[in-house]
Amino acid sequence: MIHHLVSLLAALALAQSASAQARTELFTGRFLTLDSLAPRAEAMAVRDGRIVAIGTLRDVAKVAGPDATRTALPGVALPGFADAHVHAATLGEVIESVELRGLSKAALLARVRAAALKAPAGAWIRGSGWDQSFWSPPEFPTAAELDRVSAGHPMVLERIDGHAVWVNTAVQRLAGVTRETPDGAGGRITRDASGAPSGVYVDDAMSIVYRAQPPLPMSERVRRLRGALAQYARWGLTEIHDAGIGLADVEAYKAIGEEGPLPVRVYAMASASDSTLRAVLAHGPEVGVLGGTFTLRTIKVVEDGALGSRGARLGAPYADDATRTGFRLVSAARLDSIIARGMSRGFQIAVHAIGDASNHDVLDAFERAGPAARTSRFRLEHASMIRDADVPRLARLGVIASMQPVFVGEYSRFAEARVGAARLPWVYRTRDVLAAGAVVASGTDYPASDAGDPILTLFALVTRRGYDGMPAAGWLPGQAVSVDAALRSMTIGPAWSAFEENDGGVLRVGRRADVTVLSADPTTMAPEQLRALTVLRTIVGGRTTWMRASASAAP
Repeated sequence: MIHHLVSLLAALALAQSASAQARTELFTGRFLTLDSLAPRAEAMAVRDGRIVAIGTLRDVAKVAGPDATRTALPGVALPGFADAHVHAATLGEVIESVELRGLSKAALLARVRAAALKAPAGAWIRGSGWDQSFWSPPEFPTAAELDRVSAGHPMVLERIDGHAVWVNTAVQRLAGVTRETPDGAGGRITRDASGAPSGVYVDDAMSIVYRAQPPLPMSERVRRLRGALAQYARWGLTEIHDAGIGLADVEAYKAIGEEGPLPVRVYAMASASDSTLRAVLAHGPEVGVLGGTFTLRTIKVVEDGALGSRGARLGAPYADDATRTGFRLVSAARLDSIIARGMSRGFQIAVHAIGDASNHDVLDAFERAGPAARTSRFRLEHASMIRDADVPRLARLGVIASMQPVFVGEYSRFAEARVGAARLPWVYRTRDVLAAGAVVASGTDYPASDAGDPILTLFALVTRRGYDGMPAAGWLPGQAVSVDAALRSMTIGPAWSAFEENDGGVLRVGRRADVTVLSADPTTMAPEQLRALTVLRTIVGGRTTWMRASASAAP
């Protein structure tokens, strides 16, 4: 008994000695912890990337010790923001391509013409973000319109949702597209009155023209990904959920990670495309590699298309096109197979579902998976349009609603035209989903949305207004949520969705020191003022990954 006590005391002394040698940083300021037991704090001590004390300055300083490095944080510090659905590689491409968001058709054509005139001969011109709902009439464009401004360059412009692409005749020629080229089962080629392809390719048909593009060198892929990660840090994000990456993207992340931990934690979802699916199932999940900043444990399936391009799968025809109900991009049998194989190898399954028929059928597939579904934490990516009877099923099945609040701006422009007044209440019903007891993990889907800034996610959740503040009265304002619920969906929700509920989401002892520092306390602001918030500092595992020049640390 005495020997056991002596050994225990020796072990404790050794642990204390090791802890004393580790670098400790004492952060002071105002902290909004999202911990219901201790919601406010004035200091936080960090050691080895984790919180070792948080509370009053007096108490935390005792734990930190006299030799701790001190950093005063201006503004208000919160648990690090996470974006539960992004496309990092595409953001990297967008940073280097022509930005087309929110433009009229005339302004868009002028912008791509200017880019074409400056580009080297033969270079591909790439752009993204066009949205015909900003045009009058709001109709799909044509290759002929691009031909007039492309100066001989191949030109590929992605629609804002990433589910349609507009190309010029040069690209169609390089892809070998003719009048006889079939649309395919899960896509559509827009055609003119004579039946000839007119320049827009929707969902699976996009692959027809993408195959003409030259392959992307790994060095360029890595450069673009670096640019995307830097942008996420500037936005105050400490973690992203990269929704649907291929093997080349995994390789690019690891190339960056060879130089040290990533500046933003990445929770990756592998695309369910055949080659990637086979490889990740054979290898198994990777959790907390690259210095704890990269995890790949999810398989992402795309079940339908997007509402804006009429590819989302509806239970009844589109209100503005009675000939269409959208596309089913994966059969029920294949979805069941992916779910079963993924679960057997320890993978979470996330399924893109936008239309009401898609969400209903995916919930059916999750239910067929049996009781193990709850522990697998299945995810509905977007959950854009949910029937009344399906809302309570989310909580009952333990399915996470991975939603993108900034969609309210885009949907306010066209959703009623697409689905009609009777079905409109099914669209982006965030409050209903939360009230039913389901977990909501908020993200942006950027760049397949109007904005990737988490401040605008918070603003949209609370006001139901888009990135531009419109509509002024909010779109379906009864679905607005409180600031507290919104913040939890941006922190605790993504943490739960990534099996990281003991690591993130709350500022509490033992958890990662992932912190977003804002210019003011969002819980004390009027809703319409939230859009004016700015990020002052981003901290990942105690490391500052970005800091506004005017927010320098004080001694």
